[in-house]
Amino acid sequence: MPREQKQQDITTLFNQKKKITSKYFKGTLNENSVNDATDLSQTRTLKRKEADMTLLKEFDLNWEYGPCTGITRLERWERAERHNLNPPKDVKQLIQNHQEDEDYLQSLWKDYHL
Repeated sequence: MPREQKQQDITTLFNQKKKITSKYFKGTLNENSVNDATDLSQTRTLKRKEADMTLLKEFDLNWEYGPCTGITRLERWERAERHNLNPPKDVKQLIQNHQEDEDYLQSLWKDYHL
């Protein structure tokens, strides 16, 4: 019985922390603070942005809409529209809703000098 008591005491001595590993969110959430509205809001925002980035990267990698180097995503979308390639409307809406964020505007090749 004393040994079980020691093991239980050791596990309760340290605060449990959840690490979120993402380039969009840097920090650690305490297990107790996950229920806070602000932390939940940040987590939802993080998940939303990750989903948005996945959609935009799929657009960047789809050669059906032409090359994407040297131009913004919106320019590429508009060029594809002019050539009747039927680019996804949700991609344009997503880009226009985040005009202030470079992650949304530039293609995933922006960091490479091609």
